[in-house]
Amino acid sequence: MKIERALPAALWRKLRNELDVRSAEASAMQWRAARAAMLLMGDSGLRREEVAIALRQNLRSSLYRTVDRPVWELTIVGKRQQERTVPVSTATLDALRAHWADRGKLFDGRDSNGAPTGPLIAPVIIPWTEASKLRHRSGKGIGPTQLNEAGYTADGLNRLIGRMLNQLVETMVSLDLDDRMRLGQANAHAFRHTFGTQSVADEVPVDVVQKVLGHASLQTTTIYVQAEKQRVLEEVARYYASVAARKAAT
Repeated sequence: MKIERALPAALWRKLRNELDVRSAEASAMQWRAARAAMLLMGDSGLRREEVAIALRQNLRSSLYRTVDRPVWELTIVGKRQQERTVPVSTATLDALRAHWADRGKLFDGRDSNGAPTGPLIAPVIIPWTEASKLRHRSGKGIGPTQLNEAGYTADGLNRLIGRMLNQLVETMVSLDLDDRMRLGQANAHAFRHTFGTQSVADEVPVDVVQKVLGHASLQTTTIYVQAEKQRVLEEVARYYASVAARKAAT
């Protein structure tokens, strides 16, 4: 696992704030789709393949929610055809609601057709290529910008996120050089690794992280623990070095 691609906590916060800003424009439908996908991976630890197959009918308010912790849960079938349930944050829900509004679909409640169903993330603008026709067309008269109910493919999500990350690297003014390098090396899977490293850093029990990520072995999850220990030691070593340098200068 290339967990070195995980975003540091400060950069993850910067990115989330920037995504909120860019998603605020009425015409920013692609940003809202990308934000929802990134948060599903970064807050729920999903793989891009799992985001691509995630369905609204499998997302529900958790029985274990409280007023202070209004968590939802999403059931998916992941790697090795193993079913698991992951928590979904309030921020992710808000992003999904905005994305569904762009699609002209009801996210909450029921309408004349019943409870909401369909892919959690789907293209709002469909390219009018032969491949897109085969995947998305469900009837006659569908134009190039009309929404259809086929979701993104895993590769399609990767391309969308990669395109948006490239724009951020080039135009996001709050990034320093190190941030730009890290974000430039990130891909869709980096957000799943970000969940792993940040949850361990915030002292979420490692067996809980294992269940959310869907690792077959606890040993796989402990890679995130080792990475966090390494980060702590490196930061403290850097501090020791700076103290020694200041002492030598006096």
